[in-house]
Amino acid sequence: MTDDIEHRAALLLAALRAEGQAEYPTDAAVTARVAQAAALAGRAVLQVHDADRTQAVVRLGWPAGNAPNEDHLGSQLPPPLSRVVRLVFAVCLRAAWPDPSLPPYPGHVFDADLVAQTCLDLGARADRIGAALDRVLPGHGLIAGTGAQAHLGPAVAALPGPVKAALRRGHHLLPRFASDSAQPRAEAPVSPSADLTAPDQPPPSASLQVARSLVTALETAHGPLTSREVGALADPGTRAQVEELLAGMGRCLVRTPSGTWTTGYPDDIAAELSAAGVGALSSAERAVLALVLVHTVALPRALGRHPHDQWDSRRHPVTVTELARNRALAQTAIRQALRSLRAAGMVDTAGPGNFVPGPALQRLSPARVGALWEDLIIAGRPNGHLARTILERRAAEGAAPTHQESP
Repeated sequence: MTDDIEHRAALLLAALRAEGQAEYPTDAAVTARVAQAAALAGRAVLQVHDADRTQAVVRLGWPAGNAPNEDHLGSQLPPPLSRVVRLVFAVCLRAAWPDPSLPPYPGHVFDADLVAQTCLDLGARADRIGAALDRVLPGHGLIAGTGAQAHLGPAVAALPGPVKAALRRGHHLLPRFASDSAQPRAEAPVSPSADLTAPDQPPPSASLQVARSLVTALETAHGPLTSREVGALADPGTRAQVEELLAGMGRCLVRTPSGTWTTGYPDDIAAELSAAGVGALSSAERAVLALVLVHTVALPRALGRHPHDQWDSRRHPVTVTELARNRALAQTAIRQALRSLRAAGMVDTAGPGNFVPGPALQRLSPARVGALWEDLIIAGRPNGHLARTILERRAAEGAAPTHQESP
């Protein structure tokens, strides 16, 4: 029973990693284990009541003193949101959070059309404003709502304490509306405040603090970290402690072929998430990712220009024009899929307009790397002998169809 509870808790925490939030667990034992595993790894579990949901959701947050910073991440700082997206979010924040003495979440309902007009007046382009309001900010959980009525999203509740403090200090710098009289006033909050759910924990030992900082760095870095950046992993005891903390979160330590370090999903957790469709890419995203990998890795490897079977080559980038030669996909759909894949770290850029495999693909285990090569073989020649052999073997093994999940 205990093992089942630990597995269900790890699976839920892995789903949070993949999708950002999940329904609040109804099993009290699982809830307690989720909070305990997260706290051990230096995270917090937030219970958030979203206005668009009839029940609570959970998200991962950061307890005081453990939020990632530049010292944790070395050279692999995650790419920031674009300037226009930051501007749009700043206007949304000012609209929903007029009083900095109160918590920013949940805030007040605001008019998304007025936000767009304010950003236009500030010189932003209409298409980029629309993309930020319709896709980017909702995708990050920073805003939510339907139509013109919007409100802050649950990700705002999970912002680290230092970020909230900085926003409060700089509240007077947030962009003002062109006409404050048009802003909705003094409405009831769209949802109750978030509650932190964490068990009582003894003060962490020095070794646990080191292991937590390593987990934070590995989980939040944009790409794999070098042995110099995570030198403490050279100690077997520290490495075992990191692996134990990650296992409780439904994650595992990954050593890349080049000797760098990152994290990923254990194969059993990855299989369950994939079977449930958690974190799965859309059909267009899968098609575009497959095309990127074919052009940047598979074809160069077949021509002898790429000798290994890993997905980290940056020497043979592909352009949108080349991808659009596959006439089953319009350029608009390709560009939209590339934006989503870049946000997930599955595609990266090597100069303007040149796309290469992203750092998230280095989080795949050897078994998942092999399965991805097989998927490409099946996609490229589904009626070929090798594809039939792969499908027959998977059917005999009882393998479910793969739906590439975000690493």
